[in-house]
Amino acid sequence: MIDLVLILLGEKSYAEERISRASLVPESSFIAKPAASWLDDFLVWLSPEAFGCCRKFTNGSYCPPDDQPPCCSPDGGSCGLGGVCKDCTTCFRHSDLVNDRPSTEQFREKLPWFLNALPSADCAKGGHGAYTSSVDLNGYESGVIRASEFRTYHTPLNRQGDYVNALRAAREFSSRISDSLKMQIFPYSVFYIFFEQYLDIWRIALTNIAIALGAIFIVCLVITSSLWISAIIVLVLVMIVVDLMGVMAILGIQLNAVSVVNLIMSIGIAVEFCVHIANTFLVSNGNRDQRMKEALSTIGASVFSGITLTKLVGVIVLFFSRSELFVVYYFQMYLALVLVGFLHGLVFLPVVLSLMGPPATTIA
Repeated sequence: MIDLVLILLGEKSYAEERISRASLVPESSFIAKPAASWLDDFLVWLSPEAFGCCRKFTNGSYCPPDDQPPCCSPDGGSCGLGGVCKDCTTCFRHSDLVNDRPSTEQFREKLPWFLNALPSADCAKGGHGAYTSSVDLNGYESGVIRASEFRTYHTPLNRQGDYVNALRAAREFSSRISDSLKMQIFPYSVFYIFFEQYLDIWRIALTNIAIALGAIFIVCLVITSSLWISAIIVLVLVMIVVDLMGVMAILGIQLNAVSVVNLIMSIGIAVEFCVHIANTFLVSNGNRDQRMKEALSTIGASVFSGITLTKLVGVIVLFFSRSELFVVYYFQMYLALVLVGFLHGLVFLPVVLSLMGPPATTIA
């Protein structure tokens, strides 16, 4: 048999002490208050000094407070000491406890009473509601509490960065406690489910960008059979993505799930500004300058009118959206993409091709 009292008291005192100390530095821990412990309230509820809390009938079954049924009739009639609860007594006298702490058997018997006890005017320490889900009683008959929780509060969180930093700090804090107690401890809050993705948002963004660029390089290499052209197209796309990230920083657009998706999509859109000119350069005759002039004169106008202007008109429509999500993450980002893509496709790409393009018409 495992001594529940000693085990839980030892873990509780250490964990709560660490949480209390962390709450003293809320700017780094994001913990606002010491933990609220069901165990503390349970021990108060058991105390012989709390006359209206832990009570029992003469047959040893649980007796609720005087203002609750069956001590008080449901229709609001008679309540008090003269009814069915007139013989109720406190669960323990001081002599029944060891240093005012229950034994393992007493602990195991009274914990379900506490978790089912409703708070009342006579006893506000009833655990039903506040701690109903704080203790896992599965397998409790064997003398083991498999899981329990302590509740605390985060400091006020206003920005996305606050939520992400609070989640990261909670993970790091629980990891240290887990290592110290040699057991699994994890933090949970409602917003963790959503903001967990942002713990490694940069890794996700860079990985997906690399995959998209790699796929474009392979497709361009298969279609053009030119290593140089494929590499130059990818180089220009990298510059477009880097410049787009710079515009995001200037406009204060945060890196989140929406902006990462837009960054990945922008690579596919930006290909249109580059691949047509690069392919025309590849199949043209003459030296690099002549082929570049032919590419700009034959396909440059189509890229400007058919791609740049068309996408620009489509993007401007988003400006009139009533949703700030569309205005910030779609209008501003895609407007920047169109402008950056146009400058790179019709200005930077021709310069690169004139200086670094393949000297022959086709490179197998």
